[in-house]
Amino acid sequence: TKKRLLQLATDKIAPLQDAVDLDIATEDEKAQLDEWKQYRVLVNRVDTTNPDWPKMSANS
Repeated sequence: TKKRLLQLATDKIAPLQDAVDLDIATEDEKAQLDEWKQYRVLVNRVDTTNPDWPKMSANS
């Protein structure tokens, strides 16, 4: 599950990061990027021996 959630976040982050890198991101895309990056960090920190998975944003 951790691997799947990390991959999901990475898949969401990639096109948003591309838009930022190309200087064509909207404010909404920038906000989504920050939320997905934070989510990915939180998932990565989860102790899988006793998981307490973070919730995805409503914008996910």
